Amino acid sequence: MENPFDARAKTWDEDPRRVQLAADLFAALAQQVPLRPDISALDYGCGTGLLTLALAPRVRRVLAVDSSKGMLEVLAQKAKACGLRHVQTLCADFATGPAPSGAHGLIASAMALHHVAETETLLRNFFALLAPGGALALADLDAEDGSFHGNRAGISHFGFDRAQLARQLATCGFEDIQFTTAARIEKNSRTYPVFLATARKPG
Repeated sequence: MENPFDARAKTWDEDPRRVQLAADLFAALAQQVPLRPDISALDYGCGTGLLTLALAPRVRRVLAVDSSKGMLEVLAQKAKACGLRHVQTLCADFATGPAPSGAHGLIASAMALHHVAETETLLRNFFALLAPGGALALADLDAEDGSFHGNRAGISHFGFDRAQLARQLATCGFEDIQFTTAARIEKNSRTYPVFLATARKPG
């Protein structure tokens, strides 16, 4: 079955708000999480790679994961044009299928969590994929009334309550859980805050 994001992939980066949001989220992530040239990073729900390509110069390798082949094709073209051979792509859905083996120093995900029905399953998979001491960085909308998305198809959550998400992360085994407001999106004559949640796998 075709992923609905496939048809949007080629024009995804034409929205300057998306490009600016990715830049803001990367800036917040870089302040909260040590980025080192010896770690492997995983960008989940990477889309066209706006965050992936920002991470790539700061780490040893980036595995970019998305359920949309169209998005991954655009990302692969961009990575090749930039000469980034250490960016790899994987078409997968860790919330419904098995996650690959591996031990990453960082797992990042930007604006993907609200599309995932079973968030705790995904968080447990993230925990398993992290190396001991590895960092998790999740960016998404604060809880809202559903007005952010005009078309609610594929939307499982109208943002997240920070305290509730923190409890989920703790239940999955994460420590050092912190939240910060990383960006604000102006849309529908309203302002929607976007949080960055960071956490660490013990070890």
